[in-house]
Amino acid sequence: MRAAHLPRLLGSLALLTAATAVSHEGGLDANGCHYDRAHGSYHCHRDVTPNPDRNAPVKKSRENICHDKSSPNYRTVRYFISYRTMTACLASGGNESMKSGGGLSGH
Repeated sequence: MRAAHLPRLLGSLALLTAATAVSHEGGLDANGCHYDRAHGSYHCHRDVTPNPDRNAPVKKSRENICHDKSSPNYRTVRYFISYRTMTACLASGGNESMKSGGGLSGH
């Protein structure tokens, strides 16, 4: 009778192991995103409402790009985290936007 329970037990164990392998720990920022140091990427897990602080000194977009008011895409960024300075945004793991000619999109 115990042998009959073995396949069920192994199946349950396999499901738990697979779920653990896919999920990860780590807090999400105000964009519903986080920086994944293991893979060197910034990615998002949930949708959030647009940030109402449209005049923030520096905006870090969901693409992990820091936009100050001189950035060509500053006004178009809707989903962002506010920072007081570019230095603070870059220290959070963000990348500086291209300031001229065909810069990175911040949507």
